[in-house]
Amino acid sequence: MAVRWLGVCVCVGLLVAVVAAPSAAQETADDAAGREYFERGRSAFEHADYESALVYFRHAYRLSRRGELQYNIGVAADRLQREEEALEAFRHYLEETGEPTREEEVRERIEALERSIAERHATELALHEATARASGGDAEPSDGSRLPRSTIIGASTLAAIGAAGMAAMGVGLAKDGSCTREVSGSCVVEDSATSWTYVYGALGGAALAASATWFGISVRRSKKQRETAISLGPTGLRVSGKF
Repeated sequence: MAVRWLGVCVCVGLLVAVVAAPSAAQETADDAAGREYFERGRSAFEHADYESALVYFRHAYRLSRRGELQYNIGVAADRLQREEEALEAFRHYLEETGEPTREEEVRERIEALERSIAERHATELALHEATARASGGDAEPSDGSRLPRSTIIGASTLAAIGAAGMAAMGVGLAKDGSCTREVSGSCVVEDSATSWTYVYGALGGAALAASATWFGISVRRSKKQRETAISLGPTGLRVSGKF
């Protein structure tokens, strides 16, 4: 679904250009400036300069206050992998547009962004707790278990590799379908995602999954070990706990 979404976003300018341009008789100074910023943003977007496009679209929205421009802002932020900014813009697009023409598509993307952000926050929390435990030496985690240092280092390394792989895939997909050189208004050389783009993504996803699994197994194992108590009594050794 992510690839399909990125492909649809290429035609973002055509949607808002019609809606955002007022008639010449009604156009104010702000409208004219907003339309100019929008055209600059569309040009930057078509040349894969998403950072500039985001700035221009935000200027256009600030001047015109047209809710349709929130869609453009969301797409540009999404291409830059700024998920929170994209999510906020897409929500504003639905709230501020009377009859949003891309409602179903945007709602699907909002759900995907919410899932991605939640998963990222969970991973960041796990890494933060692992780092805190590593720096604290014998400090115990909140669930009462104690993870081996090898688990903390190994799983954290896998998570870092996974994040790098996903980032590499995101960069490759961001360039998919973008022109690197233009002659007489025609695209001469076009970037496209290679098979390595998806290999990096697959490796990144596998590394993140392995990191989470390693953490989970180690936590459960450590917790079970601490629930088992060995004591010396009158009749000898006594083992108690949960098995």
